[in-house]
Amino acid sequence: MNRGTPSDRSTRIGVLLAVGLLAPVLMNAQIDRSAPPKPGPAPAVDLGEHHTFTLKNGFRVIVVENHKLPMVNVQVRFDIPPIVQGEKAGYIDFLGDLLASGTATRTKAQLDEQVDQLGATLAATNDGLYASSLKKNLPALMTLVQDVVTGPTFQETEFEKVRTRTRSAIQQRKEEPDAIAEVVGRAVTYGRVHPYGEVMTERTLESIATKHIKAYYDLFFRPEKGYLVFVGDITEKEAKDLAQEHFGGWRPDRPATSMNDDGSESMEGLGKVRVMPKLATPGGVRRVFVVDRPGSPQSVVRVGFPLNLQPRDIRALSAQVLNTILGGGVFNARLMQNLREDKGWTYGAYSTMESDRFNGHFQASVSVRTAVTDSAVAEIIKELERLRNEPVSDEELDLAKRYMAGSFARGLEDPRTVARFALNTYLNELAPDHYATYLERLEGITTADVQAAAQAFLHPDQAIILVVGDLASFDVELAALSRDRSNPIMQLDENGAPWEEDITPVTDRKAEDIIEGYLKAIGGRNLVGQVKDMHRVMTVQRGDKELKVAEWFGPGGHYRSETTLGDQRTELVVHDGLRAGRTDAQGQVELTDVDLQDLQFNAVPVRESDLVGRLDRMVLAGRTEVEGKDAYKVILMTQHGTTVADYFDVATGLKVKRVEQKFMNGSNQRITTTFGDHRSVGGVQFPYRIGQTGGTLGRVQFTVTELDVNKGVLPALFTTGLPPIVEPTEFETDPDGYNGIEGQ
Repeated sequence: MNRGTPSDRSTRIGVLLAVGLLAPVLMNAQIDRSAPPKPGPAPAVDLGEHHTFTLKNGFRVIVVENHKLPMVNVQVRFDIPPIVQGEKAGYIDFLGDLLASGTATRTKAQLDEQVDQLGATLAATNDGLYASSLKKNLPALMTLVQDVVTGPTFQETEFEKVRTRTRSAIQQRKEEPDAIAEVVGRAVTYGRVHPYGEVMTERTLESIATKHIKAYYDLFFRPEKGYLVFVGDITEKEAKDLAQEHFGGWRPDRPATSMNDDGSESMEGLGKVRVMPKLATPGGVRRVFVVDRPGSPQSVVRVGFPLNLQPRDIRALSAQVLNTILGGGVFNARLMQNLREDKGWTYGAYSTMESDRFNGHFQASVSVRTAVTDSAVAEIIKELERLRNEPVSDEELDLAKRYMAGSFARGLEDPRTVARFALNTYLNELAPDHYATYLERLEGITTADVQAAAQAFLHPDQAIILVVGDLASFDVELAALSRDRSNPIMQLDENGAPWEEDITPVTDRKAEDIIEGYLKAIGGRNLVGQVKDMHRVMTVQRGDKELKVAEWFGPGGHYRSETTLGDQRTELVVHDGLRAGRTDAQGQVELTDVDLQDLQFNAVPVRESDLVGRLDRMVLAGRTEVEGKDAYKVILMTQHGTTVADYFDVATGLKVKRVEQKFMNGSNQRITTTFGDHRSVGGVQFPYRIGQTGGTLGRVQFTVTELDVNKGVLPALFTTGLPPIVEPTEFETDPDGYNGIEGQ
């Protein structure tokens, strides 16, 4: 397909040069600066002469002529659908590292040396390679390209070198928040069983063997699946001669495959080969995922969702303009202006909206200090909603168009971009003039087009929010942004899998030993058992008001707590040993079922001194780490079904953390309590610093300001104020002898 003759190109280049020479004169002319200049017509785009042909073995060849420099760029690309790798996730990535690591006729060292001697470049990928050289060296370079593409040997020694490097890279990835966000972001966007969401882990890495890479190569690196692209100082005839010489006789044996009942293929050395099972699209409600990095001063934030946005979609260009306005690289983009210029929360905030013939995606990204994590997420959501509901300004649209036009023009200076354009035209079934008319189509985008794209492709109510940072610092606020009430925040590990605590088994102790060790650490079981009542006051400053929680513990499970903010009481809970009530702004309710049982379980000064008959069982889960120190984790399962995890410092025996899962306010909530600054009161050690995350108070760090034991408490404090229980009356016998029971 001819895009113009060399003389045509010379004419267009001459016009551009003339415009450039006239620019100083025009700048000094009399110009009306009261209004912006009207845009001129979009310039024509010349990608060079464009030829295509196919070898008899099915290998398709694309030639883009550009004779300005004596250079030729070569790209080999195989059209491979996304493959589910499963338990061998990552083996496809090995192909790019190993393809150019040795052939049947050349070692890796020999290949590298010959490439250097030619002054050429050659880089392999998992779906082909890219190479370039001076035109005079092209025949020799094509010999190397042929050798790498058709004769790789996948040597075991080179494979193990790659495995060692990859193993180190996986470990390093776990220490880099941005790398974690990249990997986990794909996993939560597409799903961990989707080809775009699979994650290579230490486990999958060790399951990969050279046979898997060889089998994948045999299945997909075939002439009928391939494209050979020449860009540069080469004619169609020269390209035909080189293609025929080096690839015309390439007819590899077809690997033996068998079909499975589910439509997948199986082949020796690779097993089941499954292409992308289904398209991932936005769905469900807004969800929040967190990779916890305790103590991190910053949070890496990703907000996104998968998209069904293909390059050939007529709305794809409008979506690109939309993304540029939102956060696609322009300094005046909305995310940048909001989060950096207005709020001062970050150095940069960006977004991407990627079209893909298999599965596209949208993503907004920012790194902020921990304290404003939830606020940054809320602002991103707000900007998405604003784009859906309000048209963009003409100024924003014009700026985005000019930025995109400039980027497009600069991209044409790179031969690899031209090669990519040529390939995309065929792989994505684009119109033949798709890129030639790019600037014209871009100029025609309107504000209505942008808003329509926003309504089609932005889904803030279905967004997937990922944060890599200190969970304890923002979990309550971030949970409020979730629309998944059953699981407001899902904690993940560095690979995107549900988080599981790193527990080391302990075989020489039992849970009972840890509890006894704790009682000994705080004063001994006998002394603790003598604590019959206790009064405690905890305070924390909230803005200009003091939040205070006053508690009274009495004999027989009597309990009272008053929460006040400033001069106003916000909550009262009273338990008289049998019944309990809670009073707040909505009035008084009686606590029943699990709520009552949880209160009874905790309404003692030292819970661990009175566990007999109150637990279903108690288990020592093992040793873990709490704030950098070793701790025993003991799981308590109550008779009413509540599970509590208590953590005890290995060195001191003191309790340092408690984690409870409770159903509150219509959702499951995780309440974490931390304990520190233990002081002796009456010979018993009590914590004077108590932190809490979750529950009705959100995140607080209390300081105990009063604590008395065995000073006596007034019984009147434990009056619930609940209406008396009306006992059912006995059946009365009527004069005829009927006692209310049928048949009697």
